[in-house]
Amino acid sequence: MTTQTSFYKHPDLPYSISTGISEYGHAEIEGYLKSLRVQGFCVIDRVIPENEVAMARENVLSGRQLLQKDRELERRKRIDLEHQANSGDDQNDNPNRLDNWHSNPARPPLPPHAEICDISRCEVFAEYLAAPRMIEVARAMLGPHIRIMQTEVNKSSRPARKPISEDQLKRRGWHSDWPHDLTAYGPNTDQPWKHCGAVAQPFPDVCMALSTVWYLGPEDVTPFNGGTWVVPGSHKDPRNPRGPDDGIDQWSPIPGEFQISAPAGSVYIQDSRVWHSTTLNQSDYERTGVVCRYAPWWLSGNEFANLHSGGHTLRTYVPQDVYQKFSPELQLLYRHLAEGEMDTLQTGSQSDAVRAQSLRHSEETAGNSHLVVGGMSIEEWESRRSQREI
Repeated sequence: MTTQTSFYKHPDLPYSISTGISEYGHAEIEGYLKSLRVQGFCVIDRVIPENEVAMARENVLSGRQLLQKDRELERRKRIDLEHQANSGDDQNDNPNRLDNWHSNPARPPLPPHAEICDISRCEVFAEYLAAPRMIEVARAMLGPHIRIMQTEVNKSSRPARKPISEDQLKRRGWHSDWPHDLTAYGPNTDQPWKHCGAVAQPFPDVCMALSTVWYLGPEDVTPFNGGTWVVPGSHKDPRNPRGPDDGIDQWSPIPGEFQISAPAGSVYIQDSRVWHSTTLNQSDYERTGVVCRYAPWWLSGNEFANLHSGGHTLRTYVPQDVYQKFSPELQLLYRHLAEGEMDTLQTGSQSDAVRAQSLRHSEETAGNSHLVVGGMSIEEWESRRSQREI
């Protein structure tokens, strides 16, 4: 479903079940993967069942209130520690100097220098992040060892102030997401640490992260109430709307753009390189949303912080008592943030490593006379691998 004018082109491929992807089984997953690889995005309809959406939404809304209280307590603790460490200095209530992880930047700081992760107070909703269809798509795109590097539960689309002008409706804010956001958090000469780290242009032709928006209702997502604008295929373009040398107006419509529509309970998934933009919610109702970013094990998160509490090197953590309540599948996604946990290789990576080790230590040789370097495509390799796994 799209909003189109004469120069808008509908994508050649469906992006969700509601627009033509087969439902259930291997064909459904392959439909999502093809849409992600060709268009740069897809929608998985109703990951959260229709009769469970309200419960998930209420869990997120109440979780936001609890997180505010948690963060104020953490902030006061950081201020107290700052006062103790700098008792002779003039003090204020801005603990910007507290970044104890400089001594060991490879590991995130412990509380109170770290900040509680958003998911820690939204345990009911959290379990959907490990839904089988979502995980299967993420692992196919990113590899077997995946993690959630960002969780933001305060991403609702609130009603815009009325009246809304035609110019407002035409305004965009095109960008790519971290780690491909070229202006992340507004770096400048005096405060270079504000930048959370962006891949240099031209971006490699590799999916480095999947940004997801979880639509929690109460209304379905439509162009009228703020469905995301997206430019199909833009993840393959070497230019970027925020590229300083690319001549793209990030505030204006782009030919081929269209808006996402999806029922409440669905998840919108995009390659972090794809060009997209938020838009105004013209309805009278707030639409609740959660943003999560799935990433492979090798993508560093040390440059990324939520910045809720005023510091630029704050990291998030999941308390051990919360982590222990997570399902095993969800634990794998947040283990790198859990108190006292070591993020070891996940099962898929381990099995491949075991097979590789067995070949390394084998005394048998078969020769390489059959080998032609460059003679196999990725599609052929994937086909042969899938046949071996059957």
